[in-house]
Amino acid sequence: MFDIMTAVKSVEQEVIQLRRHLHANPEVGYEEHATSSFIAEKLLEYGLEVQQGIGGTGVVGVLAGAQPGPCVALRADMDALEVQEATGLPFAATNGKMHACGHDGHTAILLGVAKVLSLHRGSIVGTIKFLFQPAEECAPFGGAKSLIEAGAMNNPTVDYIYALHLWPDVPFGKVGLKSGSLMSASDRIRIDIIGKGGHGAIPHQAVDAVVVASQVVNSLQTIVSRTVDPLDAAVVTIGSLHAGQRYNVIAQTAHLDGTVRTQNEAVRKVLPERITTLVQSIAVGMGARAEINYELGYPTLYNNPQAINLLRTASVSVLGADSTVDLERPSMGGEDFAFFLDYAAGAMFWLGCKGPNTPDYPIHNAKFDFDESVMVRGMAVFCTVALLSLTQGV
Repeated sequence: MFDIMTAVKSVEQEVIQLRRHLHANPEVGYEEHATSSFIAEKLLEYGLEVQQGIGGTGVVGVLAGAQPGPCVALRADMDALEVQEATGLPFAATNGKMHACGHDGHTAILLGVAKVLSLHRGSIVGTIKFLFQPAEECAPFGGAKSLIEAGAMNNPTVDYIYALHLWPDVPFGKVGLKSGSLMSASDRIRIDIIGKGGHGAIPHQAVDAVVVASQVVNSLQTIVSRTVDPLDAAVVTIGSLHAGQRYNVIAQTAHLDGTVRTQNEAVRKVLPERITTLVQSIAVGMGARAEINYELGYPTLYNNPQAINLLRTASVSVLGADSTVDLERPSMGGEDFAFFLDYAAGAMFWLGCKGPNTPDYPIHNAKFDFDESVMVRGMAVFCTVALLSLTQGV
């Protein structure tokens, strides 16, 4: 194997510039047209076979090695969020959208890996696929399933797959590893309350959708405390409630939009019926009617234990014995990389990205940023685990 750390350091400045270009030009899910073209252009420049427009705006790069063998895929998500950036960076976005979850870093890292490995094709036994995925933020209809359905995991069939996520809560530069459940199932609930409008001074002649919706929100908080085993994790959040048009008019309708997060598949199966029964009972009991749309989204992201072991080996070999940390518990956040893990053995790792001078803001915050020097470490782990997967398997 070639000297991976030297190789990734040789492209560090180029990768930083790639990241800054992507950061300054963010595009949200399924609208990543310029991003997709930019990525495809770079992959062609590196000598890869390129497929564009996969699953909408996805890009797949294929690097065939000098010798035949298995196939490993590396994935990066490339969509931004509808957030008005407030970082003050000289390359900050100005279009009302923002890479507030590090996807610009993920994409730049994977482009750097593609360049490094393309320059060392002779070290590759098998095939490496580079999956640039749209719309990770578009739960419950994210881009992973679109790529899979478009054949990104076929021709050749992907045997192993890996992804990373920049994570400010992991110590800087460390590779965060966890076997089993890493991120939660992410489902969506939409509730419409239909009451009876009326004059604000004559409530007995109406059915107040605001009051019904308020009772629904409060009662949903008992779902976790009284339906879910205290040793299992679950979250029910109503993030949006819209009702009424005027201060002295009793609202006829209310719309609630929320998310349900679970770690345990058995719990996930129980909650739709339990939530539906509770909401409808409240509505009927208060003289209203409820329409509920419960959408199953991303499943739990489950890291293959053998893949985690190989990631640990890769990190230690290229970054040193103290380069990894074991994550004690999973996140209740969702990630559609989980769908890829239904098709191939693999894992996601978290990379600590908050440097000593990085502002202390979480992902999805308008001031989120990361220390760009960490991208070298992400590239090094990606390169190493890809090559080890092809020669050792999982």
